[in-house]
Amino acid sequence: MRFIYDFFRIIGIITGFPFYWLFFKTKVYYKSNNAPRRIRGGALIISNHYNALDYAHNAFFVFPRKLNVVASELAFKNPLISLGMKFWGGIQANRNTRDMSFIDKSASLISKGKLVQIFPEGRNTDDGSIQRFYPSYLLIALKANAPIIPIITDGSYSLTGRTHVFVGDPIYMQELFESPTPSKEEITRANDAVRQIALDMHAELLELKKKK
Repeated sequence: MRFIYDFFRIIGIITGFPFYWLFFKTKVYYKSNNAPRRIRGGALIISNHYNALDYAHNAFFVFPRKLNVVASELAFKNPLISLGMKFWGGIQANRNTRDMSFIDKSASLISKGKLVQIFPEGRNTDDGSIQRFYPSYLLIALKANAPIIPIITDGSYSLTGRTHVFVGDPIYMQELFESPTPSKEEITRANDAVRQIALDMHAELLELKKKK
């Protein structure tokens, strides 16, 4: 069954590339030479969150690799959308039941060399700014002992506009934590530090756009 899902996902990506080139017209900036041009091995991608097109863009951006995505329970309530999530590698995070099994599922995929995408804000931005981060992404990266790759977009998704993307340097767990079992206070500090990286990247992306 997984082969069937992957087959139709690849067909969907290939047939959707004209839409990608026409609708996104992505301009990519890299933080430094350490920022990955191609992401290899297992990794957790974090992004700011404008709307569902954030994931659509990133799925094309990392192709041919599959981008599994952590999504809220709302994406699984509609039968048609739920079927689509199976094709695209959706991992349900239920905010109502506070079911944390998505952490184990995500970490398991990453440990097998897969890519997982999560939006630390947990909801769409109302004004384009980056909201508070929920630290569950750190628990995933810790459990998988995998790098976090920050990818910041400007949310410019339209036929007349162009999407600008800023890929940051990998964030390794050894840089954030001295122990593989950090305290709650250490996780809070690390969460604040990663969010500050995202804020700085967002501000730098807007400056880069002005200079284009």
